[in-house]
Amino acid sequence: MSVGREGGEREQAIDLTRLIAGIRRRRRWVVRPTILALGASSIFVLVVSPRYTGVAKVLLEDQESYFTKPDKASGFDPAATIDQEAVQSQAEAVASGDLARKAIDRLGLGTNPEFNPDHDGTVDQRVVDKFLSRLAVFPVPRSRVLQIEFVSRAPELAARGANTVAEVYLQSQTEAKANAARAASAWLSGKIEDLRAKVADADARVEDLRARSGLLTGANGQTVPAQQLSELNAQLANARSAEAAATAKAELLRRLEAQGRLDEAPESVSDESMRRSVEQRTALRAQFAEASRTLLPLHPRMKELSAQLAALDSQIRDAAAKNVRVFENDARLAADQVSSLSTAIKEQSRTVATGNADDVRLRALEMDAKAARDQLESYLQKYREAAARDADSGSPANARVIATAEPPRTPTFPKVWQTIVLATLAAFVVSSSVAGSAALTAGETEAAGASIALSPPQAIAGDAASFQEKGCEQPKPPDPLPPAKKSRPLESVDEATIEPSQSDALAERLMRSRTPEGRLAALIVGNGSGRALTVALETARRLSTKGATLLVDLGATQDWLTDILEREETDAAEVPGLADLLKGNASFGEVIRRDLSSGLDVIPSGGDANGERLEDVLAALTSAYGCVVFHASDWRSTPARLAAGFTDAIVLIAPAAVLRRVADEARDALGAAARILPFALTRPQSALEKVA
Repeated sequence: MSVGREGGEREQAIDLTRLIAGIRRRRRWVVRPTILALGASSIFVLVVSPRYTGVAKVLLEDQESYFTKPDKASGFDPAATIDQEAVQSQAEAVASGDLARKAIDRLGLGTNPEFNPDHDGTVDQRVVDKFLSRLAVFPVPRSRVLQIEFVSRAPELAARGANTVAEVYLQSQTEAKANAARAASAWLSGKIEDLRAKVADADARVEDLRARSGLLTGANGQTVPAQQLSELNAQLANARSAEAAATAKAELLRRLEAQGRLDEAPESVSDESMRRSVEQRTALRAQFAEASRTLLPLHPRMKELSAQLAALDSQIRDAAAKNVRVFENDARLAADQVSSLSTAIKEQSRTVATGNADDVRLRALEMDAKAARDQLESYLQKYREAAARDADSGSPANARVIATAEPPRTPTFPKVWQTIVLATLAAFVVSSSVAGSAALTAGETEAAGASIALSPPQAIAGDAASFQEKGCEQPKPPDPLPPAKKSRPLESVDEATIEPSQSDALAERLMRSRTPEGRLAALIVGNGSGRALTVALETARRLSTKGATLLVDLGATQDWLTDILEREETDAAEVPGLADLLKGNASFGEVIRRDLSSGLDVIPSGGDANGERLEDVLAALTSAYGCVVFHASDWRSTPARLAAGFTDAIVLIAPAAVLRRVADEARDALGAAARILPFALTRPQSALEKVA
């Protein structure tokens, strides 16, 4: 660990110790306000009127059921639209002035002295404002639940107030839905009357056009001409089919006759006589075949059978020829029907084409009538739904109470123990902070804090502006010493001298040399005898009892000085001093040490204190401490001459025999304006001076 870091840690520890000591010395500043806060908070919780809070909860959800929904097929879910913005909107609606007035009337708060001190029973804006100030409505996070809180001095009224607000809110929602349904039914009633007249007029125009144009409606919704045309087309198709069938049958018989296969003719082309002849021929052929097994062809029986077969074949051919002529006649008849039907269809088509324009107009009128009729039916359905909603309890609110308020047993204000503990703790913390700030301001911890805050002497300037320009924290000066009643100049060399035993008197004499701001910077110098350090140390110790004081040794120092200073186990063998600070080898926190016998801060010389930045360091120290005592063994040294420019008083230490002469020389050297206090040495060295 570096020397600078060790010094900073040591100074921080010294700061905490001094801060605690300063607060301990000002313990009255802490104890008295704490006790006063304890008593005041106790009296407050005993005197103030308690207030109770009633809590009711309302869940926002769809209250529609199968019996309250007019449209049973609707799948619309109102609860799906209750998002967080809707919940917040409902919370604002519950805390509105209109609902507050209804709740006030229902609770009878117009005559309650808690809300209306006038007792006149009237509900003006003051009562409403007072009621709303006691009402709190907010949504429970991540839910669709509204929490309603009402505060009152009476626990029963607090519970009734929360429950009444919830009831008024649900009733207002029901009334709003009923009013909306009532307004909708009134509007729909007027529209329905208009639509009924429109539908009747459209139907009348349709029937009038149908009568004038002859577009009477037949079966299947077709007009008579169109239906007739359809029937003619069907007849024409049947006639063509009959013609084709007759022609085919005649052709088939001719082909069978040419092939000699009339006996194979199907029943569709054979008449009754032809079928009997074919059956007889078949039987005769069987007899002929059986006889041919035993008889020769010239046998009479064979000849007889052959003659019968020839006669039957002739009959069959005659019957076939007759059927052919019948089929040909049927084909010609069917052809004549086709021709006549085709002519009729052409004429009927011209009739239908002529009525198309009227039919188009008729269809347009029918569409208008149908649209008006559909709209009328829709409005009638909505009117029935609105009428159902307008019925009593037909429109339930989209909310329900899930928790009613019960009279609270304990008040919510004031919280007795919490109030007493918090007030006492707050007073303790504030008073301790004030005491600590006073300790810091008085300088009990400022010297070390300012020293730690300062950068190495390379960055130190003589005033606050140069500190800021060079990136260093300006040392915060502690409170100055108590202001002097009146500053007066020190006595000249011709006035009475001060003996060494009069260190207290010297300290008091220096106190009278303070500036109007209560600051003091004194230079105690010798004539080279080395005895000025003892006087400077004893005087600085006495000044430290009156405020933060710093002793700065400008040299030449004595070895025993470092033995009276606090030292850490990690310190080096030689304590760093002012010379190390000027060279940049140590920081302010490392060179400032505490006197073991008092609260005095000391900066030893550490060697030759001459340096380019000595004047800047002296300026920084005089601005950081309320009282600074500089020591120099010889007033003729350069550090002593520089320090003289920052001091309010100069104490010259010399033997009594040469004191006047030395004082005159010092005054001539330092200037006629220098205020020099001569101090005569009239006794041997003290034990402290003999320590080496």
